[in-house]
Amino acid sequence: MARILIADDEEAIRHYLQKTIQMLGHDTLVAPNGKEALDIFKNDTIDLSIVDIKMPKMDGLSFLHSAKEIDPDAVIIIMTGYPSAESIVETIEDDGYTYLAKPIDMVRLQDLIGRGLAMRDKRLGKK
Repeated sequence: MARILIADDEEAIRHYLQKTIQMLGHDTLVAPNGKEALDIFKNDTIDLSIVDIKMPKMDGLSFLHSAKEIDPDAVIIIMTGYPSAESIVETIEDDGYTYLAKPIDMVRLQDLIGRGLAMRDKRLGKK
């Protein structure tokens, strides 16, 4: 069981992701913006973060930069309703794990979570 942080300014998306990820057997923490997500990230053990690219107070890429400073092994999935090439390339260049386009494909989400957690375990030397 992993602890997964969800950050999105849309309550319906947060709720949907939270319920879906909990059904997969993981614990979830949620935040309505990047600043609150970063506060949670700083003060909790987070195995994987799923953050929207466009949020108030702190966007997803700023969260990515800050989270990687705190934990270089952080695994972060960036969600976007605007899958432009520019934002995707910027995310990859910033060493983000990957991106997830909205509307969310639950099969892809489950796959990305599994791969992300496996990556985290590998980085931390876990089997």
